[in-house]
Amino acid sequence: MPRRGQGGLRENARNAFPSPVPLIPAAIGLSTLILVPTFGATSAAPAPQVHTLANGVTVLTVSMPQLASASVAIFVRAGSRDEAADKTGVSHFLEHMAFKGTATRSVQAINLAAESLGADMNAYTDKDATCYYLEGLGQHTPQMLALLADIVLESTFPADEIEREREVILQECTEYEEDPQQLSFTLLDEALWGQHPMGRPIIGTPQTIAAITRQDLVDHVKKHYVGDRIVVAAAGNFDVDAYLAQAESLFAGVPSAGRYSAPETPRHFGHAKARRLPGVSQTYVNVAWPAASRGADAHLANLAATLFGGGMSAPLVDAVRERLGLAYSVGATADVGDVHGALVIDATTTPDKVPAFTRELSRLMAVQAEGISATDLARAKNQLLVSLVRTAERPLRLLQRCVEQLWTSGGVFDLHEAIARVNRIEADTVRQAFEEMLAWPAATVLVGAGATLKNARELQALMGKR
Repeated sequence: MPRRGQGGLRENARNAFPSPVPLIPAAIGLSTLILVPTFGATSAAPAPQVHTLANGVTVLTVSMPQLASASVAIFVRAGSRDEAADKTGVSHFLEHMAFKGTATRSVQAINLAAESLGADMNAYTDKDATCYYLEGLGQHTPQMLALLADIVLESTFPADEIEREREVILQECTEYEEDPQQLSFTLLDEALWGQHPMGRPIIGTPQTIAAITRQDLVDHVKKHYVGDRIVVAAAGNFDVDAYLAQAESLFAGVPSAGRYSAPETPRHFGHAKARRLPGVSQTYVNVAWPAASRGADAHLANLAATLFGGGMSAPLVDAVRERLGLAYSVGATADVGDVHGALVIDATTTPDKVPAFTRELSRLMAVQAEGISATDLARAKNQLLVSLVRTAERPLRLLQRCVEQLWTSGGVFDLHEAIARVNRIEADTVRQAFEEMLAWPAATVLVGAGATLKNARELQALMGKR
């Protein structure tokens, strides 16, 4: 799912709940109090339902009758980590091409079919998944599902459209290469995971994009767009029984391929990378350590990231930006998947401040490894709890969360259980997570002004001295 995690959300806790949260007297100790969400009679936590077709296709439904809208999505458990080195970018290329024509619709007809409903149609490719979705009115759920099924199952990949889209993707690739922040994240993946498929860019490289053929797209569909890897999902105000019947009618013919086996956890390398960019006067710094995957602990990495750098009062942001003025932009997020996890620090500063920033980052990480502040832990838990509640109120985000859990544990997302799990995480568990991170070399990336490999390695070494 969308990467760089959910750490760092800054929300107004009281505005996130359907019913007001009572104000708490200051004498109770607000800074260490854990909020408890309350739900009105008509806005209880949604209950996802899972149905499996004979061929292994999963149909996921979440009824949210209080809404007027609905989101319909098809998730495929295949992304860039499933590609051969010489086919890097084929998942993303396919995601683009799915909208370029089917057996019964031209690209123009596809666009008009969605926009005539007033619906938002889009897709994304990640390391471990590809998703196609429509967001519109609940009453149009049947039309949205039929359109998505046509796009995902019946795309024809016209030769002329492939060449046009190849040029678009190459332009997109150039844009990423010229965007210092995007480039820094791309290099960070390589610094984290080395030559493992997790370390390759989702979009591909100019060389692999130029070489992808129509047969590559067809082969990718045959291999990965199969029963046990597909989830047909909907959340919102719609007729669940009718949706189940329609989903079975549309997807019963998808070939089955046996039980999916998740890949092994990629090895952490912790390399140093650097790239100068002409015309960029600032330095983009990315640092990362391995962290708990979603499969190991669904919430620990996000809680650690939120605690450390997920808000203006978090230790990283407060020290680096508010107290020392070492960076205008700085934060921490968790990049987590079913078998991988990383705590990611990103900052934008001037070249002269990079060494001081690095020393302060190293000091702050060591502080967390020694002990976790009760105030910071309570704040981070409250931010994460509000994020979970708001996720449950947003149909598409809720579907993403449900599929993440389904693919990780085989179970369905339960908001109350998720809240309980976050609340059960103890301070020493978080402290130990930081201690374990620091046992690894930090993946270190510099992009922009003053970015040299020598500097990146010196900073990496500096962070190893505590």
